[in-house]
Amino acid sequence: DGSTDKTSSIVRGYNSEQINLIDKENTGKASSINVALNKVESEFFGIVDADSIVDKSSLMNMMHLFDENRVGAVISLTKVKNPRGMFEKIQHLEYIFSAFSRKLMSNVNTLFITPGVLTLFKTRIIKDFGGFDENNLTEDLEIAMKLRYYGYNIKIATDSITYTSVPNSFKGLWNQRIRWFRGYLYNTNKYKALFFSKKHGFFGLFQVPLNFLTVFLVILTFVLATYEITRWFYNFILKLISYRYDIIYSYKLPTLKELLFKLDLKIIFPMVISLILAFYIYNKAHKFANEKWKFPLALILYITVYPSLRVVHWLTALTKELSRAKRKW
Repeated sequence: DGSTDKTSSIVRGYNSEQINLIDKENTGKASSINVALNKVESEFFGIVDADSIVDKSSLMNMMHLFDENRVGAVISLTKVKNPRGMFEKIQHLEYIFSAFSRKLMSNVNTLFITPGVLTLFKTRIIKDFGGFDENNLTEDLEIAMKLRYYGYNIKIATDSITYTSVPNSFKGLWNQRIRWFRGYLYNTNKYKALFFSKKHGFFGLFQVPLNFLTVFLVILTFVLATYEITRWFYNFILKLISYRYDIIYSYKLPTLKELLFKLDLKIIFPMVISLILAFYIYNKAHKFANEKWKFPLALILYITVYPSLRVVHWLTALTKELSRAKRKW
């Protein structure tokens, strides 16, 4: 795809008849996949992103899942490759949880993701679809939604381990997530016929509405929390002005007794339950992914700060989609 990182010369260096290199101008990932797909004659084909590494047994551990009824694609279990910086460590936790949730969805046939790290497809099905959507920000999600729309299942091979590089800066993470979330919003609208569709079973009646409801509740929670913080700050400023900017009199730290009596159990109880549930799920996810608990600071940030950042990502993506801003990587 017109790469300038010497990919072509490196591939030519292998000098193997098993490798067919196609050089082309830069026209985007989906376009490149379609060019290669036109040359595929095998029953199956796979996609591996350039920033990813697969285990030597990954393919063998995936193929048996195609024996199940109407499986159109099989994905691998993806982990973050050598997380070092704080952004990478936070995403390391995120990917562990994602792998666990994908396994749960795979178990009940509601998986709708075919990531580029390593996904295998049945060639005939994708060719019948006309290949990948070249005008889509997230062609991997679009093809997954199309598979589900036409009644095909997607499975995850949990013993097929792959690794991917993730953004290591605020800007890199920002650009990636805005693209991902815009792609989700666009493709959800494109396949809106899946909502509450009895024809698509549990996926249409439960998974698709749940995905949308989750995003809505996350944004609503953030808006309500922002409102409460703004209201508290506004009242504090008014109090500060009334006491002629004497901060000692305008705001006194409450005693422990006052603090306990002011606690709102309607808010505290759900927060505590949610926190306990979150730790339980994260623990199960780590066991599932065969990962040890590590990066304690990243875990604290993941639970406290990162959710707010994700909400900002969603709000920005929603704003860009509604304003029809130019779609770009």
